[in-house]
Amino acid sequence: MAKFVNKRSLTQTISEQMNISQKEAANIVDLFFEEISDALIQNGNVDITGFGKFYLFERKERMGINPNTMERVVQPTSYLPKFRPSQTLKNRCNEENRDDS
Repeated sequence: MAKFVNKRSLTQTISEQMNISQKEAANIVDLFFEEISDALIQNGNVDITGFGKFYLFERKERMGINPNTMERVVQPTSYLPKFRPSQTLKNRCNEENRDDS
């Protein structure tokens, strides 16, 4: 069965593994995601060795269509966070999935 991970499960795992309270673990998880978010907001990159890189991708200005009025509208430039997995993570995923077959 596939494993599901969210903030709550991360908090619980950290709490159990580090023998700290759920509240302290929640603060650690929040701090981790806040640090990643702040780096991306400041147009930086987040490189976690063995896991991957988070970076901002610039989506150029483009023409779109309002589906209600069918009017053509300009979509302004926007920035999206993207993730590029490391080769280590790719290899681990492929090894694990080969074992399940």
